[in-house]
Amino acid sequence: MSAAPPIHIEGDIEMRIPHGHVMARLGRALGRLPLPPAAAHVRFTNVNGSRGGDDIRCAVVVELPRQACLRVERLAATPRLAFDASYRRLVRQLERARERGQQARRHPKKYYAASRALGGA
Repeated sequence: MSAAPPIHIEGDIEMRIPHGHVMARLGRALGRLPLPPAAAHVRFTNVNGSRGGDDIRCAVVVELPRQACLRVERLAATPRLAFDASYRRLVRQLERARERGQQARRHPKKYYAASRALGGA
């Protein structure tokens, strides 16, 4: 198992951010990756201020080695619900990236396949 990436959690002071919940779920999801991410950033913001409604935004950015950063944002009524929605989306994106990598490994490049067909090494 690889070392856990640094997870940075930021947010407004008046919000009750579920630090333990965020660290546990995000650490578990990122720990399953073949290469450990450079860092993960979770930011909570209150979009509408004190007006109410589904206005807590959770933005998750994961910096992956040799790949573009993954960024996910979701709105909800509480920080925990916003994080859970962002987390589900992030897991789907990580799964799709893993599947793309597997598909690329399953199909050899055309020059390799041609050399093998012609009897080359």
